[in-house]
Amino acid sequence: MLRGAHSLSPLAMAVAGIGACLLAATYTAHASHFTAEGGWPPPLDLSQSGGSTSRGPELARAQNGDLHVIWMEPGGVTFTVYHAGSDDQGSNWIHSVPLTPSGDHRVEAAMDVDAYGILHIVWQETPGDYQLWYAVLSGDSWEEKTMITETNRPIVSPDAVTTQDFVHTVWSEMVFGSTGSQLDVFYSRSEAGGAWSPATTTVETRASSLNARVAAEPAGDLHVVWEENTSPHQIYYISGTVGTTGTLWSMPITVSLGLTQTATTPDIVVGSDDTVHVVFGVNVVGQQYVQDIYYASFPVTDPGIVPATLIPGSRVKVSQLLPTYSSPAVALFGSDQVHVVWNGWKAGDYSDADRIYYAVSEDGGLSWSEPVPVSPRDGWPDGFPSLAADETFVHVVWQEKVSGMDQDIYYTRRFPVRIPFPLGLKVY
Repeated sequence: MLRGAHSLSPLAMAVAGIGACLLAATYTAHASHFTAEGGWPPPLDLSQSGGSTSRGPELARAQNGDLHVIWMEPGGVTFTVYHAGSDDQGSNWIHSVPLTPSGDHRVEAAMDVDAYGILHIVWQETPGDYQLWYAVLSGDSWEEKTMITETNRPIVSPDAVTTQDFVHTVWSEMVFGSTGSQLDVFYSRSEAGGAWSPATTTVETRASSLNARVAAEPAGDLHVVWEENTSPHQIYYISGTVGTTGTLWSMPITVSLGLTQTATTPDIVVGSDDTVHVVFGVNVVGQQYVQDIYYASFPVTDPGIVPATLIPGSRVKVSQLLPTYSSPAVALFGSDQVHVVWNGWKAGDYSDADRIYYAVSEDGGLSWSEPVPVSPRDGWPDGFPSLAADETFVHVVWQEKVSGMDQDIYYTRRFPVRIPFPLGLKVY
């Protein structure tokens, strides 16, 4: 399934399930409830964790419109993976029973929802060696916990996607060679809840490969982007042809080709028309911690030379209080409506704390709306946004640092934007 256009219905079971609880919050889809700034209503605290460090939110939407959010919170020396779901487009949320890994504070998790509404999650933990695990959410509890791989080499930043026949995961793993050590992008898959294939390298490069993200096209083939630690950093892309006996990977293509500054933290989604959409941050020359957001799209059949273009008005300064970079995320509705969010603070925003910003294109990235703030101007830094879109709302979650170790996960939604006049046009 596609990130930002995913597919649940076990939420109805979760309402009656043991341990489920209803969050006392309701959004009314009416303009009078929207804030004047940016058109986004006040956000809802999904984590409700008090002084705990809630982090790493990810949002997915099911085909039937149900929403899922996961994040992590500490419990002693381990992190716990939390889940909340909504079957009414974000008006009310249900907490499932938390998933407690055995690992330490370096736990990272990712998820996807398949065509049957089943939530699949992968996570990395470190009880000794590095391990990558998998589970599914059934009702309001986690089942089918399976170890994907175990190694004494560091594993970071897993991501997951489902197709009709398989669950797929990619991650960065340290490799050691004659010229030193580096991170490569690794891959594994499981068919219908069966055993996971041996972990294999997608492609071998000469620099470390970071922050890999994976998406799937309707036909079931895969598309992966990552940040390559060259000088400057570049955004690489590969496709994977999924066969019965394995997945065959293409040679990498440089999405950020022609850009002379470091490119970071990409995200990817594939549309129903088999068009690949990629967003990433690019450092601004001579301005420390300042980034622009770039966008590229191309057909899955012919990526060719990818002409990445600037999203006009997207420039932000990243405060370094939460993420290191602007961490853009992308989602689709239909084939032409492209939604992008990122974090940072803009000149004239009267704040030095990161906020979440949003822009939309209704013509496949040819023109963009003016970026508007999603999160309130409250002096608390926001980062790591994730989003999904449907015919009624754009849904956004993010992590907010309140004070000290207190960090929370917030959610908000708004009606899709209609663009009367384009802010900028691509020039090829």
